[in-house]
Amino acid sequence: MVTLGLDVSTNTVGYAYIKNKKILDMGFIDISKQDTFKDKAYHAMEILDDNQYMEKTDKIVVEDSLSGFMGGRTRMQTIIKLAKFNAVFCFVMEWRYDISVELVNPNTARKLVFGKARVKGKPAKQYVKEQVEKRFKPNGFIKLNKRGNPDKRNIDAYDALVCAFSSLKT
Repeated sequence: MVTLGLDVSTNTVGYAYIKNKKILDMGFIDISKQDTFKDKAYHAMEILDDNQYMEKTDKIVVEDSLSGFMGGRTRMQTIIKLAKFNAVFCFVMEWRYDISVELVNPNTARKLVFGKARVKGKPAKQYVKEQVEKRFKPNGFIKLNKRGNPDKRNIDAYDALVCAFSSLKT
């Protein structure tokens, strides 16, 4: 059974394919150049179509969009935009692959995989990065930027990996 975990935002889609407890593939898809939600969803879907593991996928887990404000760091318009795109993307995925998409809250996913959602005084993204690198050692899947440093969008792939692994715990 191959599980696809996805972290969907309006600029990047992080993805991770796992089977049992093994990472098959992970990365991110840049959708920042597409104009409409439909174009962004179809572009990501085309990239996923080309992945050798997609036809073997029988479970899709998507990180649910924010449902509240994060200490003044998010605006209502941002939350609404993300929720709309998340809905469009999940619809397109279900339509294309005929697989029901499961939504998982990011905090719930982290608790299931790491035992806790965050550590006081540390940003959630940093905590996820540290835990994923320590537990899963995804070195062969890390994409580098033009300067040869790890691309900051790898964090979306890490979040997708957490979503995929959280489905093994439920």
